[in-house]
Amino acid sequence: MKSKSIPADRKLLWLLLGAALVLLAAMIPAQAKPAERPAIYDPNADAKAQIAAAVNKAGAENRVVLLMFGGNWCPWCHRLHELFAADAAVRRLLAERYVLVLVDVGEKPGQPLNQDLVDLYRVKGFGYPALAVLDKQGKLLCAQSTGVLEKGKGHDPAKVLSFLALRLGE
Repeated sequence: MKSKSIPADRKLLWLLLGAALVLLAAMIPAQAKPAERPAIYDPNADAKAQIAAAVNKAGAENRVVLLMFGGNWCPWCHRLHELFAADAAVRRLLAERYVLVLVDVGEKPGQPLNQDLVDLYRVKGFGYPALAVLDKQGKLLCAQSTGVLEKGKGHDPAKVLSFLALRLGE
């Protein structure tokens, strides 16, 4: 039986085609990588001082304090923060009735930061983001896991608004 040989120009064509496919496959994951999100939590912030200032402001302005525990590594924290800015009704209620403080729990899970506050405001074990509402004297009114406020790949504006209004007795 006689074997057929592939001409040199066809071998080169197949080699180039294979190399192009390998390069294309290597580029696709790099393009699919999501853009880095801006930091919303400051790991160097003095969270206790921020909370004290927020309580003072809340007392002077007859508002309450909303603590949002999380970290820059947390995609759900970014999603909730984006909802706070993007949804007009949520944004208005926050601006009029709340003083918001973002409490960083660490750059990576397992690297504790502000864990004493996590314990104090009873959000331990909730996952992130976690919310705590303080009255204008700094007393804890409630602590809430945000899992119940989710819908699909984000937070449901109606559920968030309902939670915020309920904490105000509205």
